Amino acid sequence: MGSWIKAIEARALIIHQELQTARALAVRMGQEPDAISGPYLDMLAKLYREDFAYASLADQADLVARFTGPGVARPEPPVSLVTGAFSKLRTQIQHIAKSIAGLEDKKLRWPTHLDPHLSGLAYGSLVVGMRVPRPGEVDSQGQLVLEGVTDGLYAAVRDAVRSLPIIPRLIQEDGVSDEVYSLFPDPAVRDTVMLAAHKLAPTKSSKGITDLFLSCPGEEKIAPLPLTKKSREILRQTLVQPSSKRSSGTDSFEGVVREIDLDALRFEIRGARYQRGIRCIYDDRHKGTVREILDCNVRVSGSYEASADEQPRLVEVETIEILKQPEKQIDLL
Repeated sequence: MGSWIKAIEARALIIHQELQTARALAVRMGQEPDAISGPYLDMLAKLYREDFAYASLADQADLVARFTGPGVARPEPPVSLVTGAFSKLRTQIQHIAKSIAGLEDKKLRWPTHLDPHLSGLAYGSLVVGMRVPRPGEVDSQGQLVLEGVTDGLYAAVRDAVRSLPIIPRLIQEDGVSDEVYSLFPDPAVRDTVMLAAHKLAPTKSSKGITDLFLSCPGEEKIAPLPLTKKSREILRQTLVQPSSKRSSGTDSFEGVVREIDLDALRFEIRGARYQRGIRCIYDDRHKGTVREILDCNVRVSGSYEASADEQPRLVEVETIEILKQPEKQIDLL
């Protein structure tokens, strides 16, 4: 049993005890005990109807997202709004998983079709919990959902997903706090998580959802701060202008392009010289080239950030050179 459920059951026990005490006192005073029971029964009803559902969800989820706004304040929000919120959350968890897998494991690509698991749903605002499936779990057809994924890679993906609630707490009026660098010492992971938070934040055109509160296990005592439309703009500005203060130097890097995000202007390369992948940030100058480089061997040059082990992890690209086109399979049909 998880800590959230235990907390709810402890609160329910206290209310039951207070109800019994109040009823006994009413009898001693010659009053009708049912007359004083209403407020206690209302508290219990809310506890089991709303709080228990949320607690059950939170105990099983790696990430809990609470969407608030006029569109989801009613008991029956529009289906399009709910499915849109689900889709955005699912997509960003998938992007985090694929990116972390590509950056951490040379041989494995995270399954692109794999959905994070819906761990629960609660209403009031729209609250949804999702978790990263674990190695060894099987799908409805009895197949392993993460075949070949190691416990270490699973933990890296889960930890990155669980770190999303940190980002809203670091957003300030004029940018993102420098604390982000100490909390995310790996530049590639930091960029991945910040980008996901940016894409999850409500857009300027969003009318039904105005705030998104994120939480994860172990943060029961920390009040989450929301991602808002303003948060989205601050994160956008930070992501398109990497910090020159964090640069480790300028160099060239060769590798095979494994993942490209055309919307975010990011791609990732793998090279024999590097223990892990390198995340690359490019600008509009390279849009045409980047569309053609998936699975190509390339050389990128620019300023870079390194992780604590001095491995280059995040490059602000100045030039891209295609060294070798991907090998093509012979069509035998």
